[in-house]
Amino acid sequence: MKKISLLIFLLLLVSCMAKKEENNVTFWNSMGGPLGDALTHIIKEYNELVNDGPPLIPVNMGSYGTLSQKIMGAVASRRPPVMAQVYESWTSELLDADRIVPIQRYLYLIPDSVWNDIFPAMRLDNMWDSIYVTLPFNKSVPVYYYNMDLFEEYGIDHFPRTWDEFRDVAIKLTIDKDDDGKPEIYGTAFVVDVWSFATMLYQKGGRLIEGDSVMFDSEKGIETLKYWRDLIYKYKCAYLTTGYSHQDDFASGKVAMVWGTIVSYAFMKDKIKFRLGVAPVPHDRDSVVIISGTNVALFKDVPESLRIRAMNFIRYFLRPDVQAYWSIHTGYLPLRRSVLQHPAMRKYFSEVPGMERAVRQVEHADFEPRNPVWFTGRRYLSTEGLEPALRGYVDPEVSLKRAAKLIRQEIIRRRSIRKRLK
Repeated sequence: MKKISLLIFLLLLVSCMAKKEENNVTFWNSMGGPLGDALTHIIKEYNELVNDGPPLIPVNMGSYGTLSQKIMGAVASRRPPVMAQVYESWTSELLDADRIVPIQRYLYLIPDSVWNDIFPAMRLDNMWDSIYVTLPFNKSVPVYYYNMDLFEEYGIDHFPRTWDEFRDVAIKLTIDKDDDGKPEIYGTAFVVDVWSFATMLYQKGGRLIEGDSVMFDSEKGIETLKYWRDLIYKYKCAYLTTGYSHQDDFASGKVAMVWGTIVSYAFMKDKIKFRLGVAPVPHDRDSVVIISGTNVALFKDVPESLRIRAMNFIRYFLRPDVQAYWSIHTGYLPLRRSVLQHPAMRKYFSEVPGMERAVRQVEHADFEPRNPVWFTGRRYLSTEGLEPALRGYVDPEVSLKRAAKLIRQEIIRRRSIRKRLK
């Protein structure tokens, strides 16, 4: 009898906990370290300020890979969070499955003056078929970090404005002090990175994928990959690293210039003993940069009142003071153009040389493909297209065409599945 009573008690407890969870506004995310601290701070202040309804509960999933798996599993079982970070390719897949509610339905909760103040590229990035489906959240642009002391020592008075100039400066700042044939300082170092490849490709007028057409294996794509490979093997002013080793080498003075996300500043600034410069990435034919980061989506199979509550948090998140705090403490872009004039942002810009120009790259930003196949295709481009060429194993044209072929096969496979399901 006691065992039965205990079982009933445990079942009631689990039921109560589940109902309590269902009454919260769950926000699944992958914000860790100082990024997670900033988000937690903002959510805590929101819950204290707006305490007349269910609280917003952040649930950190660790990596974006884990977050993706959890979201897909949760929507399949009809137990999704109220809100979650999503990449564009995930959004396309969730839209196809009819598992998210477009935020267009709730834009009446955000004043037009606020919505129209969001950078145009960010709004466009969240639109599918003329409908706003998601909202921008943690957005970044690429930047270059450079050693200002080293630039001054070698008579370089500005950061390179073009990629040709970048190559020339990288050669000049590859320094073999003891003439032993091995430089103590390299002009630059980098990792296998779709982001940098895509940015230069778009600057040349190329594209990754348009609809179901794979395009990065074009002459423009081959030219782009050859540029990066030549820095390593022809001009010997760069080397390939993994993880964040290139940024660690930069911090220790072994590298003059490194590509990074604008968010890297928050992680690098305290490690560096020289004057740290921040600059927009060089340009080619155009000055376009690829914007990175996630958006937020609202899900079906949750109470309407909780989705409205989530949108109320978004409205709070878009406040100028909150956006300034978010940007300064994480390095992410403020989502609203007017926030660049906020006193806290003006102070921040005055303290970090070049940061304002780097942030303003968002005015001419573009974004990666939103086709669901890009979730897999991006990995193919990295592992089969970029890495073999950058490691010197094969010619750039061969590796890019191999990656493109794999993605085309994946497109055909997905198309076949869709036909069978109809």
